[in-house]
Amino acid sequence: MKKIILGLIPFVVFAAHADTKVLTPEKNGTPNKIYSESQAPQLTIANYNMAAARVSDLSTLAKAIKAMNADIISLNEVDKNTQRSGKVDQVAELAKLTGMHAAFGKAIDFEGGEYGVALLSKYPIDKQQVFPLPSGDGDGEQRVLLVTQIQVPHFDSPIIMMSTHLDWQEDPTIRLQQIREIENVTIGNTDSSFNNIASSIKLLAGDFNDTYNGPAIRELERYWNPLVVEGADMRTWPAANPALDLDHLFAFRGQQWKIEELTVPNKKAEWKAVNWPVASDHIPVIVKMKLLEQ
Repeated sequence: MKKIILGLIPFVVFAAHADTKVLTPEKNGTPNKIYSESQAPQLTIANYNMAAARVSDLSTLAKAIKAMNADIISLNEVDKNTQRSGKVDQVAELAKLTGMHAAFGKAIDFEGGEYGVALLSKYPIDKQQVFPLPSGDGDGEQRVLLVTQIQVPHFDSPIIMMSTHLDWQEDPTIRLQQIREIENVTIGNTDSSFNNIASSIKLLAGDFNDTYNGPAIRELERYWNPLVVEGADMRTWPAANPALDLDHLFAFRGQQWKIEELTVPNKKAEWKAVNWPVASDHIPVIVKMKLLEQ
């Protein structure tokens, strides 16, 4: 910015930049709607860091995923055709083993294949898009946000389900940058293929590598409500003796949900005939809920 003085009147001249973006206001969008509890549509979602099947195998993970009985499951640390995973497309194989629909979001090329995040859904996935997240000055691992659109029965509007896995470093600087880019996508400040994304029904899940009292999660709560129950033990890592709540579920502040049931099977090794520390190094977070306001 350069200031030019003409006589006694200052004028401020702003240089034009090629990357300047003028935001387009959303037209119409997803209408608001209030539901009574008896008529409220119901949904169960989960997040699960599957550790690329390095702790167990895909058969064990498929059994764990089916035990959750979730409509939509966000998966972190997923390999696709990598050397270390035997050149197997893990999410495609899990889709076969569980009978669910799948979407994969590549974060990086890795060992002759790809590595990233994924989603499994009981219902067809209409659309998907992968958004790169800031990763520092070239020395950080590339992270992404996978965004999908799913038509879920009994809901008047599609569900936008987002999955991510954020930076792991103790310094939260990069995580905060990644959270802010997620917020940009959330409210339509980033170009996307999703119509009316700012007013859509949105849910967010992932391994955020931060706890509920950490700066990244506090920043995220500007636009998102954590799906938690007061007094619940949310610790998910390490699975053998959980100490930290790193895996989280969120609902966009534009909607109101009632949590019917929250499950974090961290009290004993086995739950629903699955030995969770044997399956992965993370414990899943599962929420069954009703939509009270669209």
